[in-house]
Amino acid sequence: MTERPSDALRDVYERRAELEYPQPVARPDPSVDRKFERVAELLRARLPCRSFLDVGCGDGRYLPLLAEVEPRPERIVATDISERILETARAAAAASGLEPQLVRANLEALPFDDDSFELVLCTQVIEHLLDVRAGIAELARVVAPEGTLVLTTDNSRNAVTKALWAPRQAVVRILRVQGRKHRVHFPESEFAPEDLAALVDHAGLDVEELGTARFLAPPPFGPRTQRLLNRLDKRMSPHLRGDILYVVATKPG
Repeated sequence: MTERPSDALRDVYERRAELEYPQPVARPDPSVDRKFERVAELLRARLPCRSFLDVGCGDGRYLPLLAEVEPRPERIVATDISERILETARAAAAASGLEPQLVRANLEALPFDDDSFELVLCTQVIEHLLDVRAGIAELARVVAPEGTLVLTTDNSRNAVTKALWAPRQAVVRILRVQGRKHRVHFPESEFAPEDLAALVDHAGLDVEELGTARFLAPPPFGPRTQRLLNRLDKRMSPHLRGDILYVVATKPG
C-alpha cells in the first residue's frame, strides 16, 4: 500500500514530539513570550464559552486558560496529529484540573460534526499543512453559527524581525550551516495578511480582527532585549509588521 503524505507527516510529528515536547512546559512568562500573551488575550476576550476546540494543541499550553474562567466550557476538545504530544497536552490540562477530550486528527479532515464548537483556536498550525485551503475550510465548518475562530500563523511581512536577524542569517549562509539545528523537517509556509484574510473569508467566515504580534530577538540577545521588543510591539499595536499573524473571525448566524 502506498504511504499517504498525511501518514508520513504523522511519523515526522511523532518524532518531533519525542524530541521537543516530552513533557508539559512551564507556563510561559507573558513579558517574554509575546506570542503566548497575545493569543491568551484573544482567547480571554471570548471566554467563557460553552464549547471549545484547540486544533493542533501541541503541548497544551493554552488549555489551562480555560480553568481561569467561570463557568468553564461544558465541552473541551483538543486535537493534534501526534499521539505522543497529546499525552503531553493531557498532563498540562490535568495540572489545571481539566479533563479535555483528546483526539488524534489531521486538520484537513476533522472528525467532528458541522457547527460543533462555539470557540475554536488554531495557533501556528496551518503553515505546516499540505492543503491550507482544506484546513481552513475544516476550521470554518466546525465553528458554530455566531461562534468564533482565533487563528494564528507566520507573517511573510515580518520586516522588523527579518532586519534583526539579517546579520546572523548572513553568517549562517557564509558558513553553510543553514538548517543544521533542525532535528526534524516538515512543511513550513508564511502568509501575507491580506492573503490569510481572503482564505478565511472564502471559507465563509467574517473577519473581525486582523493583526500581528511580536518582534523576535536573535541570539545572543536574551530575555531583557525580548521584553524591550515586546513593549515596542504593544505600543505600536495594532500593526502588521510582527512575526505572528492572527485573524479573529466569526461565523454568520
